[in-house]
Amino acid sequence: MERSKSSDVKRKPGDEDGTSSGRSSKVLRAEVWQGRMELREKEILKLRDEKNKLIDRLARIEQAFFEGRISEEKYENLSAPLKAKIAETQKEIQAKEAKLEEVIKEFKEAQAMETEESGRR
Repeated sequence: MERSKSSDVKRKPGDEDGTSSGRSSKVLRAEVWQGRMELREKEILKLRDEKNKLIDRLARIEQAFFEGRISEEKYENLSAPLKAKIAETQKEIQAKEAKLEEVIKEFKEAQAMETEESGRR
């Protein structure tokens, strides 16, 4: 028996390169952009969750101090690193949000160029 050659395989119209999944390249590019944006959003949500946990820990320490369960010195020793970590996390959030805005801007520019190019055809 002879093996069938790849040239014998029937292809769908528009599947000349054998990689078509039935979606246009424009749709695939949009999905890639969407994936990039979703990744950034997930990173931001994760950082916000981390920040909220730090704030909750700080609130518990403050409550203990206000109730007199810990000294001012212990309060300072416990709260200072938490406050620094909260500020650091906030900076990370802002950087990720800026990156997300950049990705969104790039996506819109790419869409505008695609629309402009398709209008010329």
